[in-house]
Amino acid sequence: MICISNNLAQKSTLGGQMFIVCGEALFDVFINDSVPLHATSVPFEAKVGGSPFNVAIGLSRLGNNAALVTGVSTDLLGDRLINVLDAENVSTQFVSRKQAPTTLGFVQHNRNGAPDYVFYGEGAADRSVELGDVEKDFSAARCLHFGSYSIVVPPTADSFYALAAREAGKRIISLDPNIRPTVEEDLEIWRSRIQKFIEFVDVIKLSDEDMSLLYPDKQPDDVLDQWLSQGVKLAVLTRGSDGATLLSVKDRVNVSSPKTDVVDTVGAGDTFQALLLDRLVELDMNDQGRWDEQLDADCLHAIGSLAATAASITCSRVGADLPTRQEIETTVSKTRTRVG
Repeated sequence: MICISNNLAQKSTLGGQMFIVCGEALFDVFINDSVPLHATSVPFEAKVGGSPFNVAIGLSRLGNNAALVTGVSTDLLGDRLINVLDAENVSTQFVSRKQAPTTLGFVQHNRNGAPDYVFYGEGAADRSVELGDVEKDFSAARCLHFGSYSIVVPPTADSFYALAAREAGKRIISLDPNIRPTVEEDLEIWRSRIQKFIEFVDVIKLSDEDMSLLYPDKQPDDVLDQWLSQGVKLAVLTRGSDGATLLSVKDRVNVSSPKTDVVDTVGAGDTFQALLLDRLVELDMNDQGRWDEQLDADCLHAIGSLAATAASITCSRVGADLPTRQEIETTVSKTRTRVG
């Protein structure tokens, strides 16, 4: 059985939207880490972001048709978000423009080099998606992805839950909780919403940090196994530089992360997510049978290794600058040459 095409650059395509990503669109405002805490003047650098926003761009850079479902402000920052999506060839046909502010997520790296976040988004456009905003024709999608704080902040959370329930069984449903306690500090709300989504989810990915926040008293494997028993077809736990674990009903594997001179980890998880979904839809489109029935150890390892390689590229540069398909293929080819 051929799990995925040997050449990542060879992309199968179908007409219409293949991937629809549901979630927030915002500006990450980076605080210069070299500025002392007592400074009275602090320079900022703003970059477009939001985990789902990044995933949609990442899928497009891989050569896919991608669309974003979110609320975007009619303010000047919202106009910038729309223009970035247009430039990245991400469809905005499902974006709802709102007379509400744009979310700002401030980012500062802690002593361990990991990003700390604080969000200013109460009543913002991406938290204001109503049920009517998602009552659209998504029949062209092969995959519907949900993620981050948009699954817990009403009314967006309720609208996206209704959308997942409506589309379950018709296309691959994916979830990345991407916990943001600075947006919703009550972790029980996160746990409750994730458990509701699990009824419809085919694929779930989360980081080891998210796992420890959500289920501090449980073994990660036990949580993942429970989700598989509830109908999830693929569960993935990422562990940063320590790689990732991928579990299906058939098998489970651990993959390592390539050695990388890490510049910034922002966007690494989103890159892994984009590659993961890209590969699963590739499976869904081939003639080897149902995609979930192909997830044996070899297939899981191939998918996980490609996703980890893609994430390492993002970590080698500043910000959520997700790689193109050609960049990933070039990196894979260099790795093969060194190994050979």
